[in-house]
Amino acid sequence: MTAKSFIEKLLLSVFGLFLMSLGIAFAIRSQLGITPISCPPYVFSHYFTNWTLGQLTVGMHITMVIAQVIILRKDFKKSQYFQIVVSFLFGFLIDFSMFITSSIQAPNYIVQILFVLLGSLLVSIGIIFEVTPKLLYLAGDGLMITVAKVLKRPFGQIKIAFDVTLVIFSVISGLLLLNGVIGVREGTVISAVLIGFIIGKLNPIIAPFITRFLERNERHKEAVQGYNIITIGRELGSGGREIGQKLAKKLGWEFIDKQFIKVAVEKSGLNSNFIEKKDQQMTKGEMLLRYISMDNIFNEENLSEDDRLFITQSKIIKEAGEKGNCVIVGRCADVVLQDYPNCFNIFVSADIEFAKKRVAEEFHMTEDEAIDYIKKTNELRRNHYNYYTGRNWGEASRYDMYIKSSKIGIDNAVEAVYNAIKASE
Repeated sequence: MTAKSFIEKLLLSVFGLFLMSLGIAFAIRSQLGITPISCPPYVFSHYFTNWTLGQLTVGMHITMVIAQVIILRKDFKKSQYFQIVVSFLFGFLIDFSMFITSSIQAPNYIVQILFVLLGSLLVSIGIIFEVTPKLLYLAGDGLMITVAKVLKRPFGQIKIAFDVTLVIFSVISGLLLLNGVIGVREGTVISAVLIGFIIGKLNPIIAPFITRFLERNERHKEAVQGYNIITIGRELGSGGREIGQKLAKKLGWEFIDKQFIKVAVEKSGLNSNFIEKKDQQMTKGEMLLRYISMDNIFNEENLSEDDRLFITQSKIIKEAGEKGNCVIVGRCADVVLQDYPNCFNIFVSADIEFAKKRVAEEFHMTEDEAIDYIKKTNELRRNHYNYYTGRNWGEASRYDMYIKSSKIGIDNAVEAVYNAIKASE
């Protein structure tokens, strides 16, 4: 890492810490409760009045570093002591943010809620700026990563347990020391749910810009003339897979779909039944829980099986993209290959009448059963795509070509894409 690169990463990370501290300050000004991680020092700041919130935050983070040392022992790396420096910086920024917001007051409940929402937004964006450069992280994050590593559990599970523990500890501490609950109210619940959700939506948008900025001097991609990769997003029953097969055959390219990727992923150690059950599927409940837990935001180890599946599929897709001359169906391939200028992205949809007949015939269902199956499958695909990409599945403006197969037919759709590919050469 060059000195210039280090300074750029440091400035972006510090900016992230400042946004987080400002978000915490607005949450406090709301008087409706603050984020779980800030609850303990906030409670103690009302008991130890000679200490500032920032100073007590530093104390809590140093305690968390000590906990990491005790847990990891010889495996604790000297570089992890840098978390102490980060904690002092974060503590200073919290006190600075409290100072610059000292004159701000919420005159009514609506403004209080707005402060909670603003605070959550600032903390969310701050976390993205802190995490993306992969230079600094707070001791709280470090402790959660450590526990996740030792227990071999996904980061998201540990984070939820960690947040709940901090809130319970804060409530008990407030009752024992101050004869009341301090800092834990509806704002605490709102921020705990909302921060992860906002990060889930904004991280796929903001993080790539940060990464491209940091890597701008390292990127020297040669200009590519023409397309040699086609990705196909599709609704169930639209014939997207059939279109892909016929396109690959007509172009003489490799066809990459569910079966191809399944065989490759199985080699990584994932269970075949799990792949079959979870491939491109996520319920709304699962999506909300994963947003709240911020699973895989901080940690690249001890991933959930869902994340392992997505990351492994993405690696396979990128390997195919490097080779080129391929048609890839589904699995967020358009976003996975978003930095490949030679990639042509299409989405295939169809009217329900057209789709239900195809699905009923393929899966031996009645038309009513086919309609229910189509709606359920498309919803699961939409949740999966939206969670992992931060985009809206099937949004026409996101694709190079949007096809209504029920209007033009399968073969005409193949010809339309084929002609577009040939015209670009």
